[in-house]
Amino acid sequence: MTKDEFIYSEKPAIDQLKHNGWSYINGKNITPEISSIRSSLKEVILTKNLQESIKKINPWISNENLRKIVRDITVIQTSTLIEANQWLWERLTQYFSVQQDLGKGRRGQTVKLIDFENIQNNEFLCVNQFKVQGPIQNIIPDIILFVNGLPLGVIECKSPYITDPMEEGINQLLRYANLRNPENNEGCQKLFHYNQIMISTHSDGARVGTISSLYEYYLEWKDPFPTEKSELGDNPNSQQVLIEGLLKPKQFLDII
Repeated sequence: MTKDEFIYSEKPAIDQLKHNGWSYINGKNITPEISSIRSSLKEVILTKNLQESIKKINPWISNENLRKIVRDITVIQTSTLIEANQWLWERLTQYFSVQQDLGKGRRGQTVKLIDFENIQNNEFLCVNQFKVQGPIQNIIPDIILFVNGLPLGVIECKSPYITDPMEEGINQLLRYANLRNPENNEGCQKLFHYNQIMISTHSDGARVGTISSLYEYYLEWKDPFPTEKSELGDNPNSQQVLIEGLLKPKQFLDII
């Protein structure tokens, strides 16, 4: 991260996310050396946050079933990134089923990872400079968006003063997900098992894609609806519009 990236893109993004209901932690404060939140840099899920969120949304769940679900999410048993990502999306939107007796005999019970009906029942947390240990090297995405401990969004912030910052940001995202040169194992694919959106921004330009998006399919988010553009001030930039229209908690869950 350069000083320009932080001043012109990363810090304004964090400030806007905080204004829109996201909590914030500096990733340097949750490294295994100084925090109990992560036991290893290989961990891409905030496991304690996930456990607490599942318990809050499903207060009846037994400790045994809670452990089983967290284990299934932490180690997704599929062979490719696309398969893992699809499996997780299905669990987010179609839920888990566990066997448990709630007083009328042992039967299938539905477990939700996200409460789509009651937005305030979820935890929305943005973390910057979150270091992750990949198979060969570490990666440090600029901002990760965690919902109930799951890393559902990644934002790469670039300085507006470098040559082609948008291409540089998307290239970085592809490297992080090990999609640029898969044979080199240069990223940490596991982080993107859970990913729902990938954003490249340099303040004046911001585009969003997914793990399957090639460069040309990263697109601008042009409408901050339901917010009026005028409410964002005079001539809001592309990054402000995207965050307002896409990353408010309710809109983000609607997109998922």
